[in-house]
Amino acid sequence: MRRLTLLALLAVSTTCLGQGSPAGYIQDGNTSPAGSSDTTKMTPEQQRQQFRCEQTREQIQEQLKRKVTEPSDEANLKSLRESERITCIPPLVSPPPSAATQPAKYPPKAVREHHQGVVIVRVELAADGSVTDDSISQSSGFPELDRSALEAVRGWRFDPHPGLSQRVPVHFNLAN
Repeated sequence: MRRLTLLALLAVSTTCLGQGSPAGYIQDGNTSPAGSSDTTKMTPEQQRQQFRCEQTREQIQEQLKRKVTEPSDEANLKSLRESERITCIPPLVSPPPSAATQPAKYPPKAVREHHQGVVIVRVELAADGSVTDDSISQSSGFPELDRSALEAVRGWRFDPHPGLSQRVPVHFNLAN
């Protein structure tokens, strides 16, 4: 009887929780958003997560508007950004116009070994559109391509959205 109860609980938890991450949210850094922000199609838990995400982003914006005067302000902003990284998937945006003039360099090793792929880089932007922080959101599977993508993105200029994270794809294709 106890085994049957455990199996039933496992089936329920798999059905309820095993559908992947809620739309627009991540937990392990590798999930991509479903794309819809229509709250009528979200479960109550997804709506709560979206609300927490929006609250965190508003708090980040408020913190950035205030001048950092004490170490506690900086620590608070760092904590909010970490919460955003864990809870929210930033929007996927197209590479900026500066990407055309400063494309990612195709590493010679990757060319020799015919490595191709797309690296999704997460960036945080300053008021002037420069990158203040970057990380790999989704790897190409090839470390040399990932490193090259990070180096390229650091030199790009985006539309200014200070304090908000964005994800940008960097394509590596030998046919080009």
